[in-house]
Amino acid sequence: MIKKFLFKNLAYKFNKLSSLINLKPKELILSSEKRCLCLCPHPDDESIGMGGVLSLFPSNFDVILLTDGRKGIKNLSQEETIRIREEEFKAAMNVAGINNYSLLKAEDKRLVDNFELFKTIEIEKYDYIFLPNIIDQHPDHKAVSILLKRLLEEKNKAGVKIKSDLKICFYEVWSTLGMVNAFVDISEVIDKKKAMISTYKSQTAQKDYEYYALGLNQYRGMFKDKKYVEAFCVLEVEDFEKICGLY
Repeated sequence: MIKKFLFKNLAYKFNKLSSLINLKPKELILSSEKRCLCLCPHPDDESIGMGGVLSLFPSNFDVILLTDGRKGIKNLSQEETIRIREEEFKAAMNVAGINNYSLLKAEDKRLVDNFELFKTIEIEKYDYIFLPNIIDQHPDHKAVSILLKRLLEEKNKAGVKIKSDLKICFYEVWSTLGMVNAFVDISEVIDKKKAMISTYKSQTAQKDYEYYALGLNQYRGMFKDKKYVEAFCVLEVEDFEKICGLY
């Protein structure tokens, strides 16, 4: 009975979500004047999920690392773990050529409780905001959508205008997107993406993230006959808020 209920509930949500957006994948092209923000819950999420896009368009992006990653290395103190993971993140940014990045330093696995920190992000200056997809199987990844929705609502109530054509873009880390409507061919920068992921030695020692991430990128390339593709779900703000309301 429980499984049947969950299946029906999930099917209902998927159908409702699908009706909100155009699911025909189109190439996502970022012109030089577009300002983009990548929100990464943990050091390495940005490289696994969209290291190719960051490498292709480094001057377009600001990247914000949201948590301190303190829970990411076993048998080390929290202070040493934080130091290592911050150094690895900075090394990945250097590989991609990202000059504009910052660290929010919320506690790892407690991101949802840190709205006061999150609301310091000046989202009104961006044309695109990239974040892990809302069904991603990690509480901090889901928290980014919850916090962003709340921040958008607070900005609206305060009369702070965000850009009228702001797009919210889900990327893939721990869970694949069931709804893909945009893609970027990253074949020419795949070595940079590999190099970004390899900077996270503390994490790749635990799991072969390069193998799994590139496998997904190759699979995503199939529908456009490309070698490596990063896939996204690009949403209007209104649709993003509706989708968050279903979870």
